[in-house]
Amino acid sequence: MKSYPEAVKRTFANHYLKWGIMLSDVVIDASQCPVINKSGWEIKFVEGEDNKGKYYEFYATHRQKHDQHFLIYENGDEVTLDALTEGFDYNPSIAGSHEEQKALFVESNREIYKHLKEVGLL
Repeated sequence: MKSYPEAVKRTFANHYLKWGIMLSDVVIDASQCPVINKSGWEIKFVEGEDNKGKYYEFYATHRQKHDQHFLIYENGDEVTLDALTEGFDYNPSIAGSHEEQKALFVESNREIYKHLKEVGLL
């Protein structure tokens, strides 16, 4: 079993405290991606590094919750990232609102999906 930095384990545990999910619940799936399947959540993650240091990028799905996408750096700092969304709001009393919001929704999800696919989270 891989060892993760204590600060990462603590931040992750605090994030999913309500469900009792810990990084120690991780297994490796068929695509060789670390994954946690517990309490209705599927949480996949990959390691990366940027100018702030080494991080773990998580993408979590639950059929009754909104998707979650975030980074946890080795020092425990957490950064929330955009996640795929299932719908969009618009104002029917404003002409073109539906079309404009739909276009924004589609483009946003397209970019997020592309990123997730590139890093191996989908």
